[in-house]
Amino acid sequence: MLKCKAAILFSIFLLIFSITTFSKPQKKATSGKKFLEAFRIAEEIKIDGFLNESDWERAQVATDFYQYEPFNGSFPSEKTEVRVLFDDEAIYIGAILFDTNPENIYCELGQRDNSDNLKSDAFSVLLSTYNDGINYQDFIVSASGVQTDIMRTGNSSDRSWNAVWTSKVSINEQGWIVEMKIPFSALRFSKNSATNWGLNFRRLIKRYNEWDTWNPIDNSISGIVNQSGELSGISDIKPPLRLSFSPYISAYVEKFPNSKSLNYRLNGGMDVKVGLSESFTLDMTLIPDFGQVKSDEKVLNISPFEVKYDEQRPFFIEGMDLFDKGNIFYSRRIGSKPSGYHTISDSLRTNEIVAENPSETSMINATKISGRTAKGLGVGFFNAITSEANALIKDTVSGAEREVATQGLTNYNMLVLDQTLPNNSYVSLANTNLLHPYANYYSNVTATDFIFRNKTTKYALQGVGAVSQIYADSSTIGYKSYLVAQKTSGNFLFNVWNNIESEQYNPNDLGYLQKANEFSNGVEVGYKIYQPFWKLLNWNSWVGFSHNQLYNPRVYNKSSVYVSLRTTITRSYLTLGTDFSFNPKETHDYDEPRTNDRMLIRPRNISGSFWTSSDYRKPVALDTGAGYWKAEDFSYNGLYVSLSPRLRFSNNFFVVYEVRQDFENNNLGYAGKSDNEIYMGFRDVSTLTNTINGLLSFNSLSNINLRIRHYWRWIDYSSYHTLYDDGTLSAPLENHNMDNNINFNLFNIDLTYQWNFAPGSELSVVWKNAIELSNGDVRSNFFSNFGDVLSSGQVNSLSFKILYYIDYQHVKNSFIKGA
Repeated sequence: MLKCKAAILFSIFLLIFSITTFSKPQKKATSGKKFLEAFRIAEEIKIDGFLNESDWERAQVATDFYQYEPFNGSFPSEKTEVRVLFDDEAIYIGAILFDTNPENIYCELGQRDNSDNLKSDAFSVLLSTYNDGINYQDFIVSASGVQTDIMRTGNSSDRSWNAVWTSKVSINEQGWIVEMKIPFSALRFSKNSATNWGLNFRRLIKRYNEWDTWNPIDNSISGIVNQSGELSGISDIKPPLRLSFSPYISAYVEKFPNSKSLNYRLNGGMDVKVGLSESFTLDMTLIPDFGQVKSDEKVLNISPFEVKYDEQRPFFIEGMDLFDKGNIFYSRRIGSKPSGYHTISDSLRTNEIVAENPSETSMINATKISGRTAKGLGVGFFNAITSEANALIKDTVSGAEREVATQGLTNYNMLVLDQTLPNNSYVSLANTNLLHPYANYYSNVTATDFIFRNKTTKYALQGVGAVSQIYADSSTIGYKSYLVAQKTSGNFLFNVWNNIESEQYNPNDLGYLQKANEFSNGVEVGYKIYQPFWKLLNWNSWVGFSHNQLYNPRVYNKSSVYVSLRTTITRSYLTLGTDFSFNPKETHDYDEPRTNDRMLIRPRNISGSFWTSSDYRKPVALDTGAGYWKAEDFSYNGLYVSLSPRLRFSNNFFVVYEVRQDFENNNLGYAGKSDNEIYMGFRDVSTLTNTINGLLSFNSLSNINLRIRHYWRWIDYSSYHTLYDDGTLSAPLENHNMDNNINFNLFNIDLTYQWNFAPGSELSVVWKNAIELSNGDVRSNFFSNFGDVLSSGQVNSLSFKILYYIDYQHVKNSFIKGA
């Protein structure tokens, strides 16, 4: 107990120390809102990186930028001028980024959607067409010509959103120039001519790690979307019909480990975008093909919870910001493992085996409609249909075959309404539903998501409320409530929150929730310094406490105290952080036993971690991490160490190597169940992950990407115990037949060549190699284990895909000119 009290006092001391020692009056960023008028043009602008058309000279100039980082509110190191033009087809941005030493402009090449994270200068245009202070579209071009587009909502951002637009850059003796054409087909806006757009420009001078903005942004105020200037003059637009097609054709050659022959596949399909109005767009994918998406970073899961993997499929990650409302939509449910995949063996008769059992359902089509009205009402609709999945069962004696459905035709839907409110606030209503028409199964989840801010936007009340309903043989209804009061701006910050999830709450047919039946509370107190001081660029410190109970019955689960510190050293740009946490009381774990109303008592523990990240501008940079945790009983302890060197050989070639080793001694976990007995086991768990990422860029539109990942986890049980009803353990069992030891390996290679040969069009060639090896031969020698992996059966896939973007207006205009 004395150790816990000491840790609490130390945490409080760290927070007070940061406030009293480091705090000093700081220069505030200049306040106020700037205005810029767009200039309508009649002549065509050629996007070539040279502002030599006369219309650029007649346009109003945006200048007098301010530093955003590192010296918030100070004057920039270099001068910047930006002009805006428009016609009925597009908005045009021309920026002159003066530089007194143009030979020092950084110009590293890289992949699309990463231009602001390269060792390269960059320029960014942020447009809020509804000027609501919440929703932005961010278009970024690096000095090397790499494009990025981001959908921003509040403090969150979505880099997976892709638009079709054009840009060119040039470097001269005065600095560099960027010229951009953003078609109105890439934007959503109102025809109301009296409505100004929210606007800001950002410039990155990479050699100084300096971000400058046209409209000043105060770092002590939460959010950048709400601190924009305004663009006037966009009026009397007659946007053309927004209609585009992206047909594709793909070919696969595959080799499976248990087959001597090669498998061939030829696929074709199409994505369609239709502008229903200037504000709403219909997106549809017909017979989609996701075979070239990046391999999942799979793990051997020994926890009681489902692993949540990131979405990799383009259709489900592009422009999906509206569908995040309420946190009830997890797109990986669509096309996932059939619901009857694991129970197909129950259908076997005498002499039968499962010959084929598809692990994914096939998607027939998917459709989404999204947009926002002139009064700030966002509307989103999503629908997807997957076909029936069937397992093939074979009689080993007669050879007869039959099919058994593992999941019938399934329909997925989501509807979202999101209303923006004054003071950068919003309220939304979301609904998901899933229907198995042939299985008499229907689920429905409705959620509201809101944030209300005061006029100064310093304080906020944020929350989520949801109800889930499942109708099958019987019906179940559950609910969720989450509420947090926050101070989000200034040096001193805090959060006070409460979360309730009833035991029947279940959004998992189309959402993701690890567990329900929770009643928890917490408080966090933070202190931030935004301006450089002493030898540091910034300071970020938090202290928090949380207390968890079950919702029903209302019994204690766990509690924790935690401290988090972050800072960056001025001269070296070394960023470092540390985290501490401890449980002042033992934990009553109701999840690990995998049985309702049973718990496992875990002892109090303490943990700490430390990480560093060096200056990415250097040819060689290094990220490091280390952590240690220890319990006061069971001799349980663990540690991890991670290293990640980043090697930049040139502006074209870049390699990152990541290695992480985790080891847990006497980890206690579920081992099995028989009748009414639950068994727990003490085990040593070792996890080693090696990852290599390499990128070779030929130019801003063409590159080769290599990713190699080896994941190795072994689990070695030392003893098995019976779990008593009071949460304690029996003495080690001497007579048992349990052997849960496992040695598990995953090895993946993804080699991709990608060429964006025209706006919105691409050609890609992908080679994938996958190995999975699992057995009970636990070993600790890396090289002998890795040798076994490489000699195991492999899945190899070589694919070719070409996707071509066809814009209806471009085809129409070309035809007219040709005639």
